Amino acid sequence: SNNSIRLIAIFIFSPNRIFTSKQITTKNKKATIVTYKKGETILSSEDKARCLMLILKGSVSVSKIGADGKRAIINFLNKSDVFGMATLFCEYGEYPSVITAEEPCRIAIIPKEVIENAFAVSPEFAKEYVTLLSEKIHFLNRRISTFAESEADEKLLSWLKNNSGGNKEFELPCSISKLAFILNIGR
Repeated sequence: SNNSIRLIAIFIFSPNRIFTSKQITTKNKKATIVTYKKGETILSSEDKARCLMLILKGSVSVSKIGADGKRAIINFLNKSDVFGMATLFCEYGEYPSVITAEEPCRIAIIPKEVIENAFAVSPEFAKEYVTLLSEKIHFLNRRISTFAESEADEKLLSWLKNNSGGNKEFELPCSISKLAFILNIGR
């Protein structure tokens, strides 16, 4: 029903999300909820995920593994954040990042068919989805700019500029050690 799809959109894209698993079902396809332990890999390049994943509890890291085997953290995601959009409609096969539970997590796994149904019955949902994709593209472009900086101070200044929201003061979302790891610089 339209109300069900609207609830999905509200849950995925608004700050005041309310959800029960009965609200995101379609044609015998429904979201499943999976629990992950701290340090457990949720998705990696071996996975061929065709679903959206919504964090119900906990936090995850999004990282890339370089040719040298070093892990570069791209982002941290928390409760109510969504991931899996990169492969939902892409047929390249593998998942482009490694998603790791940073603490015990509960994740709603929403099949592609549920999202396709939401697109079919709710233009508002489709618009919000495209808006979220656009925001993710801008975020990744800012991250690439930060990684492209060669000096540690340039990386830090670029990161601060991209994450401060224009404020002169803001609270770091992680420890100094974790920030150094994210930026791939010495502490």
